[in-house]
Amino acid sequence: MILLFLSALAEEPAPVAPAPAPPAPAPENAGYLPPVPHPSVDPLMPQSYRVTPRGDYPCKVRILVTELGTVRDVESIECDQDAYYALATAIVQWKFDPATQDGRPVAASLDYENVFTVETFLPRKHIVGFVGAVASAGGAGWFGGEGRVHLGEQLSFTGGVSVDQDFVPGVADPVWVPNFFADVAISSKRRHFEHRGIYGFAVGGFGDPYDSVGMYGAFRGELMTPIPGLSIGGDAGASVLFTEPLTYPDVGIWQRSGKNPFYPWLRLSVIWYAPLPKDRFVVVAREMDPTVYEPIIPEPEPLPDLWKAFEGVVAIHWSQIEPSWGDNTPVSEEFAHYPPGTYRCDVRALIDNNGKVVKVRAETCPAAGKAAAEKNVASWEWEPGQAFAALQKAKRSPGDPAAAAVQAVFPAPIFVRGRAADMVPAQTVNLLVEGKLKGLPPRTQAPPVWVESLSPPVWGQTRPTGACYVDVDLDNRGKVLRRAWASGEVEVQSQVYEAMDQWRFYPVIVRGEPAAVRVRLSMCDY
Repeated sequence: MILLFLSALAEEPAPVAPAPAPPAPAPENAGYLPPVPHPSVDPLMPQSYRVTPRGDYPCKVRILVTELGTVRDVESIECDQDAYYALATAIVQWKFDPATQDGRPVAASLDYENVFTVETFLPRKHIVGFVGAVASAGGAGWFGGEGRVHLGEQLSFTGGVSVDQDFVPGVADPVWVPNFFADVAISSKRRHFEHRGIYGFAVGGFGDPYDSVGMYGAFRGELMTPIPGLSIGGDAGASVLFTEPLTYPDVGIWQRSGKNPFYPWLRLSVIWYAPLPKDRFVVVAREMDPTVYEPIIPEPEPLPDLWKAFEGVVAIHWSQIEPSWGDNTPVSEEFAHYPPGTYRCDVRALIDNNGKVVKVRAETCPAAGKAAAEKNVASWEWEPGQAFAALQKAKRSPGDPAAAAVQAVFPAPIFVRGRAADMVPAQTVNLLVEGKLKGLPPRTQAPPVWVESLSPPVWGQTRPTGACYVDVDLDNRGKVLRRAWASGEVEVQSQVYEAMDQWRFYPVIVRGEPAAVRVRLSMCDY
């Protein structure tokens, strides 16, 4: 029995067929294609970003698209309020290919991110906003007129006169009596020049030539209408009389009840604001602003030892031998026509062990600044013995310390400041060589386009519904040689050209040198 049992254990077991593999799970939302946006309107730069340091500011939203390809809503995911409003205002004008499920259009959502790039060199301050004329009904009289000035975003002043029919001493019949009033109001921020409501609280006083005076406090609201510059508004609050009124049997439309000094204060207004462009500002002079945002200047690397600018002298990195005295490169008169910016200028210097400059040579420097940069670096001083110490550290020391000398490339950037200039959005920049277009040199970023006396187009009854582009040819001094309407609605061409007539272009700088270029400017985004 034991032998039979052992022989049975020695036999190999019969193979077992593997279990069938489970079917692969179907991909989630199989047959689903997301909506496809067709951006036709670029978002305007938020006004609040005019006082924001240069940089990139992302705004992420979720777009709810119907099965018809229209925008049902735009939800903020990660975005500040002003940027969200600017982006959403543009998105609602876009067209979309609707999402599809198995070929059938369906409603869906789409996450979208826009990056607002702020390139203004210095922060700008919004001082004067909107100036308007107001026609009103109610208040201290039956009807009146006034002026209103919005300072900044939230403070406004109003002053005017209304008329009322009152009885005055010595006159049997009622006469028209003027009532003068003024107030100050604090309101919510206005994020857009048009189609935007604001609300706040106003406090003011009123009086007439017959020594009747009072004050009022009211909740005030305004709503911009689709007509450019036109708003409707109203006040709702209470007023109080401080004197025994000789001329106030009523305040506005409210009849006086005995000697009660308190009256409701109601007023309706129609306001026409001067047609200032959305981006026109009275700004603090740039040189008065205490903060300058400098771009990062990359440190130049030393040349390899296989090639030496000053033959037979060891090249080291400039940080290994720092000057003990020296000023930044002064801005020469030749930079008077350069736009604001930081212009790279590197100077190679041969320094002996006594800390004196033996030779200098400007490298990667604008032609207008080479002489000044070389002269400036030649005046720098180093502590004696630095050259020999640097060579010892690098284990490259010569036998005689008196013969020790090193060369290094020192950054001597040129800062051009004090320009009342603005960047304008350029779609493309190409060189103009003998009247023909030529691309920018390899690995050259598109340079910014700067103008002075920036005056955005003033839109009247004819307003652009999309983007428009103008090609402008500039010589190397910034003079306009030619301009041509590239694309967009020709109905607004005259308004665009009237604005551009006020501009003075700075020359466009390519690799440190003024260049003749053709730039394509986006002009209907203001």
